[in-house]
Amino acid sequence: MEGANDIARLAIRTCGGTSMMRHLPLERMYRDSRCGALMLPWTAELVIDRMGRETLYEAGERDE
Repeated sequence: MEGANDIARLAIRTCGGTSMMRHLPLERMYRDSRCGALMLPWTAELVIDRMGRETLYEAGERDE
């Protein structure tokens, strides 16, 4: 996700400040890439937690 943020930032620098106007698609791409980069650690934590729980349940242990 950080790569998408870097690419969007480079595109904005290349196209100039007018590319950040609300009705242009580059503004939304930049916003979405920033949100994705901010959510990535949280999402990775959930995936690791889910994998750990599935491993415990397969081993026959219960989460209480």
